[in-house]
Amino acid sequence: MSGARYDVVLYGATGFTGRQAARYLGVHAPAGLRFAVAGRRRDALEAVRAESGAAGVIVADSADPAAVDAMVAQARVVASTAGPFARYGSHVVAACARHGVDYADITGETPWIKTMIERHHAEAAARGTRLVPCCGVDSVPSDLGTLLVVTELRRRFGQSTRRVSASFRMRGGLNGGTLESALALQDPALARAFADVLLLNPPGRATPAERARSADFTGVRWDGARKVWLSPYLMAGTDTRVVRRSNALMDEYGAGYGEAFAYEEALEHDGRVPALVFAAGTRAAAALFTTRAGAWLVRRLGPKPGEGPSAETMARGFLRARLLGEAPDGRRLVATVAADGDPANRVTVTALCESALALATDRDALPGGPARGGVLTPATALGLPLLRRLEAVGWRVSVATVG
Repeated sequence: MSGARYDVVLYGATGFTGRQAARYLGVHAPAGLRFAVAGRRRDALEAVRAESGAAGVIVADSADPAAVDAMVAQARVVASTAGPFARYGSHVVAACARHGVDYADITGETPWIKTMIERHHAEAAARGTRLVPCCGVDSVPSDLGTLLVVTELRRRFGQSTRRVSASFRMRGGLNGGTLESALALQDPALARAFADVLLLNPPGRATPAERARSADFTGVRWDGARKVWLSPYLMAGTDTRVVRRSNALMDEYGAGYGEAFAYEEALEHDGRVPALVFAAGTRAAAALFTTRAGAWLVRRLGPKPGEGPSAETMARGFLRARLLGEAPDGRRLVATVAADGDPANRVTVTALCESALALATDRDALPGGPARGGVLTPATALGLPLLRRLEAVGWRVSVATVG
């Protein structure tokens, strides 16, 4: 927003992820960029400001729409780590849409994103305001990796994309905010929405044919191209919906991925037995989360909001995504997107902060030019310029032909 006091306002800055994001901005924000930290408690915010070098502190409770409105009015970009977002994020997104302020967050709560699309997409599109959920590990590697595959199939072979299969390896921990967001999705109505494979598609882009080719990956299978066994991936329920929305929006812009594009995600394993064991464990964990007793046990044993892995655990973590793309004529290539650090924390923080910095400093170079707006995705709002930013801070990206 022109004349804003701050280039970036980081909301939720006193939480576990928020504190890391504030430190990241303090190190990586370019000279002259002014960022503020925002949240509910002034004393905790002052401590974060002292540690990060933020230019200001804004006290705003998410339950107070007037305070949220006043916070957003001071920003050009709002970056939020305050989850669960269905509980703490709606007033923030509404204020951004109203003021024409760009927004990025780290949610994976697709039913809430659907609600934000219904409420704010048309207004944001008309104003050229970019509201971009899922700018963390959900779903930047998936969404930008797919965009890279589509781009390279066109560039190298002059072909559209028939199918992308993404597979992941990772090591890391869990923070309390992420756990609470996952538990919040176990409400039966939200769980039914979360299971909709085309939940985030625009109206008219949920045909029976598209639904049939978009079924979630289940079971276990051998992948000969990547030479690994594949099992279901816990975060696919968010990532796949985001990638499908990207394709649908790109089609509206005249740059759809392919006439019958399909996307899936899985987790990699070195043997069939580990894949089978993990698949069974995933089903057991899902069942545990859906019972009241199970949710109580998870909350009791898991990290509390504001808590997360140790610095040592986060430093040992990593993420690698390999995205196998296939053209209609059968030619294939694989894109690899890899990053060091705990996926749910370090990778997420880097992706969110670089997304916010791209919106604040490189907006005219982003896909679609300054007029593009709406409740978008990382691929449609930030595109390959974000991937280049992430490479510059240590992510590793490569593309190779297969067979």
